[in-house]
Amino acid sequence: MTIEKSKLATWMILLGVLFWGATFSFTKQAVGIVDVYSFLSIRFIIASILLAIIFANKFKLYTKEILWKGILLGTILSAGFILQTTGIKYTTASNAGFITGLVVILVPIIISVINKKLPKVNQIIAIVLALGGLALLTLKNKFSINIGDVWVLLATFALATHLILITKLVKNINASLFVITQLFTVGIITGIVGLITNYRITISGDWNVWKAILFCAIFASAYMYTTQAYMQRYITELKTAIIFSFEPLFAVLVAYLYLNEQITSHTLIGGLLIFIAMIISEIKQRQTTMVVTN
Repeated sequence: MTIEKSKLATWMILLGVLFWGATFSFTKQAVGIVDVYSFLSIRFIIASILLAIIFANKFKLYTKEILWKGILLGTILSAGFILQTTGIKYTTASNAGFITGLVVILVPIIISVINKKLPKVNQIIAIVLALGGLALLTLKNKFSINIGDVWVLLATFALATHLILITKLVKNINASLFVITQLFTVGIITGIVGLITNYRITISGDWNVWKAILFCAIFASAYMYTTQAYMQRYITELKTAIIFSFEPLFAVLVAYLYLNEQITSHTLIGGLLIFIAMIISEIKQRQTTMVVTN
């Protein structure tokens, strides 16, 4: 049963990462019309309202614990989005993509510090392969460090922390109510930042904007964050981080289909390395699980 849940969790989260990758193409069109913070705020508020309607019968289970955990992780997630958005203004898309992908290294480092134990050999190999795959996927030109890269790195720390805390904090609470609180928190915080930065929240009537907002709200937010809250407990944090590393690959594939952008051999090899890394990261865990189950 544990192995079956692990497989299901892997594929459901991978589907969500596909949706994340697709958001780049949709968002690229939308943010040329409205500002980023308006886009993010409306996206996450719509996602939280949608989930509130779907899980309306669950609100009788709402507790103070769900409230503070949802606000805490929503604030961390908001910080990740805001820092990343700020950094992208001052660095290249390649640098931002690669640095964001470093979550695959930060997660096992943070876990090792918490547990006071080094990662296993297969996990180290998986990290190296995933890092190589990310480099091939994202670094098209010479890598150079600037202030934007620092902001994106801080964002990556926030995202790594969020990934780890999801596993630690959401085990014993209603996941759907937690996600609603988390996403609503992101919508409010990004909205406030938008008001401070641009003095307004822009609502556009352009179909390209709403197409992007609805796709991101329904699939990349409502589906993915609910799936993460429910399913991440069945796989390791490292495997989750490696699955997240597929995001730039999916972004390229969707851009190829939707925006007619080119796919290179680096893209294919990078994706293959990450796929191999995902398999290697779970080899020992699967053997252990089979012994326990049998």
